[in-house]
Amino acid sequence: MRIPRRDAAKALFHSERVGCGVFYPVPLHRQACFAAHTEGVSCPVAEKACGEVLALPVYPELTDAQIDTVAALLRRHVGAAD
Repeated sequence: MRIPRRDAAKALFHSERVGCGVFYPVPLHRQACFAAHTEGVSCPVAEKACGEVLALPVYPELTDAQIDTVAALLRRHVGAAD
């Protein structure tokens, strides 16, 4: 999910012991294994996304209470920006 102030949201989730993660902190075109093929390539949308995307807990076994907790933390994070 793309979230404003992603790192602050991640810290909030972790402070409440709710798992989340950043799986793609570096866009593909900037990874060393692709350097020979992407020199001079600009991908501003990918770079922006890598600073905003946070993987949230989403799986079938989540209870309604867990879903409510995730939603409440997202509302709390977004509300903190006001």
